[in-house]
Amino acid sequence: MPLRSRLALTASLLLCATLLAGCGLAGDTSPDAAEPGTWRPASGASAARIAGSAQVGPTTGHAPPPVVAPAGPVHIKRHPGVDCAIAKCVALTFDDGPGKYTEGLLDLLARENVPATFFLLGQNVQQYPHALQRMVTEGHQLGSHTFTHPDLTTLPPERVADELESTNEAIRKITGFAPDTVRPPYGAHNGATDRLIHDPLILWDVDTLDWQHHDPARTVSVAMEAVRGGSIILLHDIHKTSVQAVPELIGRLKGQGYSLVTIDELFAGTELSGGQALTRRPVGGQA
Repeated sequence: MPLRSRLALTASLLLCATLLAGCGLAGDTSPDAAEPGTWRPASGASAARIAGSAQVGPTTGHAPPPVVAPAGPVHIKRHPGVDCAIAKCVALTFDDGPGKYTEGLLDLLARENVPATFFLLGQNVQQYPHALQRMVTEGHQLGSHTFTHPDLTTLPPERVADELESTNEAIRKITGFAPDTVRPPYGAHNGATDRLIHDPLILWDVDTLDWQHHDPARTVSVAMEAVRGGSIILLHDIHKTSVQAVPELIGRLKGQGYSLVTIDELFAGTELSGGQALTRRPVGGQA
């Protein structure tokens, strides 16, 4: 090859390498978190929850990478059977994820061999597909927490349907199936929304307020003061301090003889219907 041609080829290769390096640097500019959305004003505790309980994932203007549903059946880890109509069962539930602390939480749960139920925001799941795949294969349950965390009671019917359907589709693209339980944001629901929701509404009877005080020790103490057989404990995996509370909370629950289960396991053997709101499972004749 003539010297001039070799020089021209070398210059072209150097230019291509420079352009590719620049593209790689520009692609990693996503912020760690975005500002929470704004919801209908309320008073008292409801106002505090609306102002502080939700955190959505970052938005960058770039389309998220495509995700592909599993090619074959997902092999789910099963937990030892327990009859929650008799035993002291408790369901740990986590809202608003997945987020940057979720996989660390999954590591903790795996070490303790404890299943949990995750109520997911549709707009967050595309950023953490591996977390969802781990949830499924490690024996956890997935539920819908809507797509953008609105107060459903303020929306017209078509918006309620879109929030739920969009979330189901986002989860289905990653895991191969859609969730069959819903947790309405803030626990807000009424007769109109209940008629629009075709899956059971899973609320809670133990609110740790972890999103408000960000104190792991207080999260544990609030939970342990209120828990009883059949309880559903509300936590948030988007907060580091909430995840930090989990090991001690699990240890104390196990120490008092509680079996930790998913929502499906908690209500096994009962008939649940679409739009039915549940806060706990009564045990041994409890109301």
